[in-house]
Amino acid sequence: MKALLRISILVMVSVISLSFTTKNKVSPLGTYGVSADDFSQIQLVILPNQTFTYQDFSVAKHKIKISGTWVQKGNKIILKSSESQLRFHHVWTLSTNGKQVKSRKGLCYYSLCRVE
Repeated sequence: MKALLRISILVMVSVISLSFTTKNKVSPLGTYGVSADDFSQIQLVILPNQTFTYQDFSVAKHKIKISGTWVQKGNKIILKSSESQLRFHHVWTLSTNGKQVKSRKGLCYYSLCRVE
């Protein structure tokens, strides 16, 4: 009876330990944008030194060109800039394969693909 109890506990511990495997983080590094012939010229460049540059020329009177630092929390990329007066897409969701980022600001949805 004790042997059966020990085997059962061993099997349960093995199953539980295998269920908590870590997932590999997808790297967000790279350049994301729209097609080259699109007039909006929206581009997000995420660099390995934890900095980024972002540009959005979709509204000619209110062009946005900004840079700063970024952090990754799970599949979210959070952009931080010292230029607080500019409102821009600062939270991006990275796809599971790392080839696309998506953002939403109000009713404006952006989806950028890796262009490099």
